[in-house]
Amino acid sequence: MQQEQPQFAFDKCENEPIHIPESIQSYGFLIAFNITDKRVAIISENVDSLFKADESIIGEDFLSLLRPETEEKSFLELTLKRVQENKIRLPIRLTLNESLLAPDADIEYLAVVYSSGEHFVVELEPSTEFRDTYSAEQFIKLYAMSIAPRFKHLTSLKEMAQEMVATIRFLTNMDRVVLYKFNEDFSGKVIAEAKADDIDSYQDLYFPASDIPAQARELYKTNWVRLTPDTELDASRLIPSIEKTGREPLDLTRSLLRRFSPIHLQYIRNQGLRASFSVSLVTDGELYGMISCHHREPCYIPQDVRLQCENLSQLFSWHLLAKEQEIAKAKKTNIERAVDEMLDKIGPSNPIGRVVKSGEKAFLDAMNCDGFIYFSQYETITLGKTLPIDLVKTIFSAASRADAFPYTNDNLSETWPEVKEHGLAGIMIIPLFEKKRYFTAWFRKESVRVQKWIGAENEKSEDAPKEERLKPRTSFAIHERKIINHSAPFDSADIDTAYRLNRMFLVYALDVQERMHISIQELEKQDQYRNEFLATLAHELRNPLGPIMSGASILESTDDEATKKRVSAIISRQAEYMSKLVNDLMDVSRITQGKVKLEFERLNIQDIIAESLEMVNQHIKSKNHDVSVKYLEDGVPVFGDRARLSQIFSNIIHNAAKYTDENGKISISVKQEASLVVVRITDSGLGIPHERLSDVFNMFTQIEAHSTHTKGGLGIGLTLVSKLVALHHGSISVESEGEGKGSTFEIRLPVSQSAYEQTTYTVGEHKTVAQKKVMFVDDNADLVDTYCLLCEAIGFETCGVSEPKEAVAAFKTFKPDCVFLDIGMPELDGYELCKLLKVLPEAQGVKFYSQSGWGSDKYIEESKAAGFDAHYVKPLTKDTLESILAK
Repeated sequence: MQQEQPQFAFDKCENEPIHIPESIQSYGFLIAFNITDKRVAIISENVDSLFKADESIIGEDFLSLLRPETEEKSFLELTLKRVQENKIRLPIRLTLNESLLAPDADIEYLAVVYSSGEHFVVELEPSTEFRDTYSAEQFIKLYAMSIAPRFKHLTSLKEMAQEMVATIRFLTNMDRVVLYKFNEDFSGKVIAEAKADDIDSYQDLYFPASDIPAQARELYKTNWVRLTPDTELDASRLIPSIEKTGREPLDLTRSLLRRFSPIHLQYIRNQGLRASFSVSLVTDGELYGMISCHHREPCYIPQDVRLQCENLSQLFSWHLLAKEQEIAKAKKTNIERAVDEMLDKIGPSNPIGRVVKSGEKAFLDAMNCDGFIYFSQYETITLGKTLPIDLVKTIFSAASRADAFPYTNDNLSETWPEVKEHGLAGIMIIPLFEKKRYFTAWFRKESVRVQKWIGAENEKSEDAPKEERLKPRTSFAIHERKIINHSAPFDSADIDTAYRLNRMFLVYALDVQERMHISIQELEKQDQYRNEFLATLAHELRNPLGPIMSGASILESTDDEATKKRVSAIISRQAEYMSKLVNDLMDVSRITQGKVKLEFERLNIQDIIAESLEMVNQHIKSKNHDVSVKYLEDGVPVFGDRARLSQIFSNIIHNAAKYTDENGKISISVKQEASLVVVRITDSGLGIPHERLSDVFNMFTQIEAHSTHTKGGLGIGLTLVSKLVALHHGSISVESEGEGKGSTFEIRLPVSQSAYEQTTYTVGEHKTVAQKKVMFVDDNADLVDTYCLLCEAIGFETCGVSEPKEAVAAFKTFKPDCVFLDIGMPELDGYELCKLLKVLPEAQGVKFYSQSGWGSDKYIEESKAAGFDAHYVKPLTKDTLESILAK
């Protein structure tokens, strides 16, 4: 009998209270009894047909309805306990008391038990046979043994979904089975189908979100299987009614028999169907999709089969999610491989800007993008097809105001119509420094797609009368929808990869900013050094010129041979000194211009050091220095130019003797590390202030050029040495604990030609005496990450914390040597955190530094009062950090 659509008290389908319909489908029976005393309180009206006419079970003990001689009662008691503790629905088999039943009533039933408010609910269905060849339990086993293991070899979701719908169709024997996957807007698409030859296909069709209202989707996350064996089947209402007793409606959220909405039943009829069965696919508590089964004739699926399908749906759900994640991971791996190949090319002489420019196509292909912009105050890098930078900055500002980062939009022209003229439809913007408006932006062109949707276009309208809105879909015709002005959407893998690249661009931005800052400082320093150098050059040239000019006058006015001989010796020595000054200048000039040619050969490092000591022996003896040399017994080879190597070591040893007071100590040690020979020359002399270590190898630099410790010279000897070491593909570094504590120069040189060819070093590298453990606490996670990267590049061990409340535990575990705390953090500011940390036993000897965007006297004083050792203004550059951590 065709059911008439009743009057509804709600205005929209999504407001229908489908979980409390107060009736069930009459192919089964419902009995609800009180949790406390097990007295039957509510039944479906058709339960009366099970029992003798003179028997009323309302108010009876439910256990008395079961066959007394079976063990089902004790098992039911255990089941009820499990149901209540776990808030789930459990299956059970029950045998009713035959003496209470009507003559034609079934005795054995498949049942499910669940709790609902103050009641336990039992739903019974007569026990029947289903497909003699296989039971559902057997097929589950077959599926687990033969089908599921093949999933790991399938390459797409569609292939896997196809196996699943074929499995469910085998179990149900229904005309059409589809797997319907939800989109983000809760519309859905059929991604797999198994069907009879003579029924229409739903493959690849889209369904609007309104076809499955929100409250239905919510219910489907809890109740995973739903059967309508016949849309024309009468409902069986629950008695006694709400109106008669004033009781609360019985919540049938977990029911297998719940009567479906008349709207939904009409929806099924409108498809030309009489029966429907659906299975939820739920992952991580969210509705992934559904398997929906359709049949043109009435079709009953026994309860145990439906429950086995529910078990299958759990397997299906996780298999689909796992395959989706596997595909996403493979995509991410491919992207990262391409990105890694690009990043491997980055180096001091090949910055990221140059790398992405040279590999533009590969860089854009890795992100499946058509254009890219890196924007900072100092530099803008553009690749491929992009929007004008001013427009991108405007979009960035709008996203910033809306706190919408990462900002992705695959229909950009809807908000910014002017982008159409540039042929782009999608954008992803991720900030580097939001306050500074530094960012990267990725662009995609329009991707025109055609989608096939079920039903007549614009069949329903929100403005339609209530009666029209509540009617189910009447048309299942297919209409095509052309998707224009959209790009391919940016997914989570795109965002993850962009964030990874942003870390590199963030370091690059900081490095560029730092280099700009350092360049200004270096120009100022070079200007100062140049003036000092010119003054020193004038002074050093005047020194020998004075004796030479005076000597020439004496030679003109005397005939005394002894005097002539004495004066000639003075002139010769002074001329020799001037010659050395000029030669040093010429050497540096020739090396800088690449005009020095070395004669490489395999030498013994012991011979080179011996020759160098001989060259400066007179100077060492004149100051009575104690020189000790420690060689390896077997000797160590070195690959280089004999004369230039002797020049390197004699220069360093000469400096050690020159800047060490009389009776000092000079020690030389030689060892081999892999393909390098390492020579360390240590003296007990004047030492070098730590802040001047980085200047030692600079041109025109002389530590304390005008102090009383200055011993003469132009200050270019170590510059010459560092350049000669670099020409040998070696490295030189200097260590000093400070003034008056001596110095140690370490020279590393290749032992063979192959080592020379495989080794490249930069000039003037220096290192500190000891590395430190540094901790940063700032609520800006990106800034913390950046500071850690900068310090790790210098060689420090780091720990970054972006949640202030986690800082105490991290401090105790990490045990840092110094800590940088941001002042303006929410919940727990830097002042309070400093006080908390300083009372810990682990804080003994730890340096605490505050930092903020403000550097006024007020902040400096407040930081001092809170216990900080010093206050610094953000952002901290690599140079600043290195200077602070050297203390």
